[in-house]
Amino acid sequence: MTTAIESAPPNGPFARGHRARTALAFVVAVVALYGGGLPNDTRSDWFRALIRPDVLPRALERAIPFIWLALFLLGGVGLAAVWAANRSARWKWIACGLLAVQLALNYTYSYTFTVLRDIPAAFWIAVALCGVTAAVVALATAARVWLTAACFAPYFVWVAFATYVTHLLALLNPPVG
Repeated sequence: MTTAIESAPPNGPFARGHRARTALAFVVAVVALYGGGLPNDTRSDWFRALIRPDVLPRALERAIPFIWLALFLLGGVGLAAVWAANRSARWKWIACGLLAVQLALNYTYSYTFTVLRDIPAAFWIAVALCGVTAAVVALATAARVWLTAACFAPYFVWVAFATYVTHLLALLNPPVG
């Protein structure tokens, strides 16, 4: 006699029935990464002239593009886990909506920081990004979609660190004008 757990089809982003959606989630993650101009322009004269806080060593600065690549790929896995989750369509729409807001805030932060060069405004966008990312992790944790929570926890840690660094950059580099 088989139990309900043994007879249930495998459920997860890498299960046979979800592989196409998982591949799509990875494509979405990579397109989002490069479509948003990430990694952003850290080679400009303006960026190089910024006074940097001690918590941002040059070696870490050089690793930022690779960190973002890893975080966006994890985000693709997290998105695939949302799609594969045994949750209601309403829950999935809420989760995907939060992820869309998170992505929009990420783009807005990059644009504000590197194109507009408005570090104080970028800081407040980063604060909002931290809040939305925390909401994604909390929503996934509450729904027991552990893979999504695990994939976005490092993103939250990185964005929290970036928010702190942006705050320090704003203090060390007051607006000229």
